[in-house]
Amino acid sequence: RIRIPEDLSVVGFDDIQTSEFMGPPLTTVHQPLQEMASLATRLIMDIHANRVLLRTTILPVGLVVRNSTCAPRTVD
Repeated sequence: RIRIPEDLSVVGFDDIQTSEFMGPPLTTVHQPLQEMASLATRLIMDIHANRVLLRTTILPVGLVVRNSTCAPRTVD
């Protein structure tokens, strides 16, 4: 049987609400979903108005550390 996090660290993505209630609570990457949705809406409106510019947008993400990860074991 594999023990989390003693034998294997597990990381999720999107920081869904149930992540913190899992056993053990899941370490996850949090994305700024509202800002992503706002930018996507603006892009759709720009496409519709023929105002599309080539651009790269980088949004900040965060690591929410919970109990599904730990430091790696050292090898003796």
